[in-house]
Amino acid sequence: MRGIQGLGAAFALPSTLSIITDVFPRTERAKAIIIWTAIGSMGIAVGPALGGYLVDEISWSAVFWLNIPVVVLSLIGLKFIPESKDSRRRPIDYAGAVLATGGLLAVVYGIIQGGEAGWTSGEILGSLIGGAALLALFAIVEARSSHPMLPLHYFKRADFTGSFTVIMLFFLGVVGIFFFTTQFYQLVQGRTALVAGLALTPVAPMMIMGTGISSKTVPSIGPKFTIVTAGLIVMIGIAVFSQLEVDTAIWIPIVGMMIFGIGFGMAMPTVTDTIMASVPVNDAGVGSAMNDLSRELGFVLGVAILGSLAASLYRTNVTDAISGLVPDGVSEAIGNSIGAVGQITAGLPADVALVVTESA
Repeated sequence: MRGIQGLGAAFALPSTLSIITDVFPRTERAKAIIIWTAIGSMGIAVGPALGGYLVDEISWSAVFWLNIPVVVLSLIGLKFIPESKDSRRRPIDYAGAVLATGGLLAVVYGIIQGGEAGWTSGEILGSLIGGAALLALFAIVEARSSHPMLPLHYFKRADFTGSFTVIMLFFLGVVGIFFFTTQFYQLVQGRTALVAGLALTPVAPMMIMGTGISSKTVPSIGPKFTIVTAGLIVMIGIAVFSQLEVDTAIWIPIVGMMIFGIGFGMAMPTVTDTIMASVPVNDAGVGSAMNDLSRELGFVLGVAILGSLAASLYRTNVTDAISGLVPDGVSEAIGNSIGAVGQITAGLPADVALVVTESA
């Protein structure tokens, strides 16, 4: 189901920016992209809280049914969307799609499983090397293709490549903020999914505020310094999370997320507009797809890299902390999954449970 949803999103999201590029003149496009970013930020406010409610009150599977009313509204809205399509018929790059998908899957699998299986194991080395080889072959195929899925020549432009990289890194940071904050609230502090979701909602209005700030800073100091300023603000927000402890007040991570949200909101419309401006209007679909690709790469690599790092650190810290305090079987169960901590520690002495929780 997730794969099918992802396929649908891959069709829909790039189309939105393409339509904006086609409908709005260059002088108005930046404002349109700011509004587009702000509306997307509203989903960040509603999604986690609504998802937390559904998980607590119904079931985790109920989250997937949220897409049904969204799709219905989207179908109704089709009648109001102006027609915009390229008269040129381009063949689908099947070879590029297969190589890119296979390469990314292999690399991500290797990163995720590396901490558990061992980075020097044949399984992990084979996965990483094989994935890298497929991606290298993908680059060769794309460079020689007359209709590539990923036009590599755009990466020769500093503005395009820089914006692509910034978006990817910022969304990698989003994974760190959102994923690990919910884990902290639920698994470390024992809060409900609804509370964890509600705690994420203040970041959305800050993102919207950030988009408004960027509309003032880009004309005055330019996109480059706007992005640099946004990056510094994001770093301050992330630094707040380095101070978290088991008994940290619930509002402290919220402050960090709000600071992060301002910087994120400043950066996103700026780099998105830069990407769209760096490609010809008749290739707006390519620019929009690259914008979406950079975001998805950030998510995927964020989950893989940060998740693997967190799992490795957790396993090492917990194993060392509870050595000799619990039976080997219990120690192994705790070390294998942070998600099992709450259930397992419920049957442990209070002092041992505290050691496990603090180590996590």
